[in-house]
Amino acid sequence: MDLEVSGESHGKFVLEHVFIIGARFIFKGFLVLAGRVVEGELRIGDVLKTPDGKLLIVKSIEKGRRKVEKAVAGEPIGVQVEGLGWKPKPEDLEKHSVIKLIDKLRKDVEKKYSHMPKDARQRLVESEVKLKLKEEIGKIVFEAYSHMKQ
Repeated sequence: MDLEVSGESHGKFVLEHVFIIGARFIFKGFLVLAGRVVEGELRIGDVLKTPDGKLLIVKSIEKGRRKVEKAVAGEPIGVQVEGLGWKPKPEDLEKHSVIKLIDKLRKDVEKKYSHMPKDARQRLVESEVKLKLKEEIGKIVFEAYSHMKQ
């Protein structure tokens, strides 16, 4: 059984961190994605499509220690998810983190300017990382969909 999303994406989510909450010995923990809605909205029951095409179902959303039904662009949130057709581990999702992308971009750019004095290098690095992040962010976005087809 292949699972796919149908319809248009109605939101985009950028991942910052992945947590397992409530894992104790033999009890299963909840997989929680901390991040931000960057476009549109995200609702309980939505399907998130990862950058590598895997699917997650949104089980709950928390904003400021409060459970909510939906989150809109600009809001930092925690999202409890479950895999659809797979069992995601934190490392499966962390590779799509904006924090990891920024670290990678910063290392690449610092290497490029390593020959320069520290003051000038820092300004150039930060400026170039911001520009490159705008270009690269689309590669790590999770897209939100309302509908599934089987």
